[in-house]
Amino acid sequence: MDWVAPALSAALAQRRQVLRLGLGAAGLLILGGCGFKLRGATSLAFSRLQLVGASPQTPLGQELRRQLGGRVQLLEPPAPVQVVLRVDGAQREKIVTGLTSAGLVRELVLRLRVRFSLATAQGRSLIEPTDLVLQRDLSTNESASLAKAREEEEIFRVLERDVVLQIIRRLEAVVLPSTDAEPQTRTPAGMR
Repeated sequence: MDWVAPALSAALAQRRQVLRLGLGAAGLLILGGCGFKLRGATSLAFSRLQLVGASPQTPLGQELRRQLGGRVQLLEPPAPVQVVLRVDGAQREKIVTGLTSAGLVRELVLRLRVRFSLATAQGRSLIEPTDLVLQRDLSTNESASLAKAREEEEIFRVLERDVVLQIIRRLEAVVLPSTDAEPQTRTPAGMR
């Protein structure tokens, strides 16, 4: 009779596994049947862009060039461009939000502010100057200050990637105006 419990346990485990596989397959069929698909990169309404104010030596400038590089031609001034993306400022801020009883910093808010605008080559505004502000909390520990400095830098890099993706989403919504029409924006898929 000692063999009954392990055999019953093995049979139940096998049944659970078959049930999980069946439920997973049913879930995929349901998602496929409703038209669900992952959102890919949408096209931009322009193919030639000049990037102003985002130095290639800065992490934000590097990330912008990386994200835009495969989608549009990044050109410099004498070349004919369709639009000009201007990044007027990117500020990193550290704000102390908590102290220990000894007066040491316990918690910080890391904030990234970026101001950008988009205009046609003729100077017609497509995206008015817009401020994007992202922030994350960071707890500190004086005994691990080097690790916290690395964590702080990594958080700023994540914030820079996030802000670049937000800028890209706004660029995807731009529709180049005809010479007589007012600038318009389209609603990207998934934001309706």
